[in-house]
Amino acid sequence: MKWTAKESGLIVCGIVFAVLGAWMFRQYIAGEVAGMDQAAFAFFADVRSEAATTFFQMLTLLGNATTLAPLGVVLVAAFFFKGHKLEAVVVLLTLGVSEVANELLKLMFARPRPSGFNLIELPDSFSFPSGHAMIAPCFYLMLALLIARWYQEKSWSAYIQPIALVVVVLLAASRVYLGVHYLSDVLTGFCLSLCWYFLVRWGYERRLGRRDSVVDPIPQSR
Repeated sequence: MKWTAKESGLIVCGIVFAVLGAWMFRQYIAGEVAGMDQAAFAFFADVRSEAATTFFQMLTLLGNATTLAPLGVVLVAAFFFKGHKLEAVVVLLTLGVSEVANELLKLMFARPRPSGFNLIELPDSFSFPSGHAMIAPCFYLMLALLIARWYQEKSWSAYIQPIALVVVVLLAASRVYLGVHYLSDVLTGFCLSLCWYFLVRWGYERRLGRRDSVVDPIPQSR
């Protein structure tokens, strides 16, 4: 089965973010990220406000393991028992693989957390790459894709994915604003997250293309 233009585009996007992620790794290993990291802290220090701090403290909760793990389990179980096994696998892949990969990378690089900038308690885990930036974006973007497909007949469905993109960008930025991650942690994690999102989405689109003539993958809302 030949690739469609959409499938080819997804692979290209995945490769682009893989290259960007590899470049960020190179910058970190070469010790060339201090400038961007300090500039980011200085920028956020200048724009901090009580309202912004409260907003980011709330938003960052969306990327916590205590939020993602239960939500992921519920979604996987719901899709599986509703007979949507492909969607269950997609959610499991986006969340599970990114979580395991992030833990391994943190242990490999063992970068200490930034100190003296944090507005919330520093997590006990290592800093590079950011788990919030590496795990949450691919998960929420994939969830937005599934919701948009489910309710594609609704006029508001076209806004789901753009809104999700804005949310995950702000979520990633919250980690630097709150002083618990360096900018380089977040950029690296975000690139890896989008790379994985596009690759999983490519596999999902391929699978859908093969079964479109048999059954609609997600029943349409009435």
